Amino acid sequence: MRVSNTAVRKAGLSLKNNNTTKEDLDAISTFRSNHIQLMKMLVKTISKKLPKPLFIARRLKRLSSIQSKLQRFEGMCLDRMQDIGGVRAVFKNNNEVEQFVKSIKDVYLGKRSVLEIVKENDYITRPKADGYRSYHIVFKYNGKIDEVNGYHIELQLRDLLQHYWATAVEILALRSSTNIKAGYGDEHFKRFFWLCAELFAGAKEHKYEIRELDKKHNILFLLKGLNVVADKLEKAGNEESLYLMVLDAKDGILKLTAFSKGEQLLAQAMYQSMETNDSMQSVLVSIDSIKKLKKAYPNYFLDAKNFIKEVTERLK
Repeated sequence: MRVSNTAVRKAGLSLKNNNTTKEDLDAISTFRSNHIQLMKMLVKTISKKLPKPLFIARRLKRLSSIQSKLQRFEGMCLDRMQDIGGVRAVFKNNNEVEQFVKSIKDVYLGKRSVLEIVKENDYITRPKADGYRSYHIVFKYNGKIDEVNGYHIELQLRDLLQHYWATAVEILALRSSTNIKAGYGDEHFKRFFWLCAELFAGAKEHKYEIRELDKKHNILFLLKGLNVVADKLEKAGNEESLYLMVLDAKDGILKLTAFSKGEQLLAQAMYQSMETNDSMQSVLVSIDSIKKLKKAYPNYFLDAKNFIKEVTERLK
């Protein structure tokens, strides 16, 4: 079901100003869920291209993240937000990312397609000020499915080291008052992660400062000390499914619910109901196995061990 741009924009404004009604939340939920079919289209294309990613995951942007973005950027409107639906592909190294960018652009640039590339952000060559690295490509749908016509979908391409870094940043945000992505928090955390991003990119001159910051603030120990218990995790389905992950970061409990292909509306309703709980972090994702789910979203499992391992090895 299509939601009018007017209704979506009104709901986004209400969310920005913290005065949403049930009607607003329903409009946002429907608008957001409509992006699922676009993510499926994009994943189908990605799966046929070389080099093959280590894994592909797709997610719908969390309500709290939507609200934060609306509040951070002057003039941002929900109906024009380009990353409500996001697909992430992770590769072994940056060389494979570069090859894949060329491959995907060969498919879409200058050719008639229902998905049109409308924007690219190379945060690998030109990292964000906080150290974030990834290659973003935004597509616009110009096909015949009315409810998603004109919608946008974002593809994020990154290598494993960039993925480990981004995961550690999100874990830090879950368990501290520092949110590097949103630009606020303790300066020592911001500096530490910027330096680690440089270290992962090959810089060697920051090792002493990284060690000193870690020694003074116990940053790696903080990340290492996190644990999560996921109820009946290994018993969830292994075919491609929707997964609702609900994390109580304070108590370290992850609740995971798997939905079959025919239960999309149920998943959507449960996702919407869980997002109003301020003490929980929820996300609805689609991936084809539990094993890959852990790899794609280790932050929800509070798992920073790969980040810690890579930093430690490079500091030797």
